[in-house]
Amino acid sequence: MKTKSLTTIVSVALATASLTVMTFWSGELNAGLDGEKPAAQIAKPKLLAHGIEITLATADGRTLRAGEAPTFDLTAINTTDQAATAEVRIAMTATSPTDRMSRVPRLPAALWQQQQPLVLQPNETKVIRLAVPAKLPANSMVAVSLAEPIATPATAEAAKPELRRVQHPGGTPPSGIVALNFSTAAPAVSPTQTAAAN
Repeated sequence: MKTKSLTTIVSVALATASLTVMTFWSGELNAGLDGEKPAAQIAKPKLLAHGIEITLATADGRTLRAGEAPTFDLTAINTTDQAATAEVRIAMTATSPTDRMSRVPRLPAALWQQQQPLVLQPNETKVIRLAVPAKLPANSMVAVSLAEPIATPATAEAAKPELRRVQHPGGTPPSGIVALNFSTAAPAVSPTQTAAAN
């Protein structure tokens, strides 16, 4: 290959790369943050229902394992200057790993759910301890969600006025979040750990 051809190829490649970078690069080409504060940590998921902020955490910050019956702390904070009422549905589901020979993912299995009415005075904070009777299955992804209950015409009429649920078309809950998501899979054991144990 001639030197002239090689020079032409290299210069065309550099020009194309420069044009591509200039076209698709929208920000400044600075490596530093220029005095900006780093991004804040991800906040704990919160459900907001009728002015009440609702969060969920494991009791005493425990790490949950397979075979245990978990305990959760539900924290409700009234962010308004008036008394507030709401109802929250707490649901725990587990998904086992997909079979290697299957192309269809497994659906989550319901482990436990509970409706919890909340009545708070202005700016009041309540922590409610929830003991789950179900034990956690092994080798599963467990999700605990918070949502406002789904209302049907019959339950909306029968509900107390202070806990009356809002009806939504199609039975879709007004809002919901996954408050906790964790795995009960046993940690992988390396061959060196197995040899040391024997």
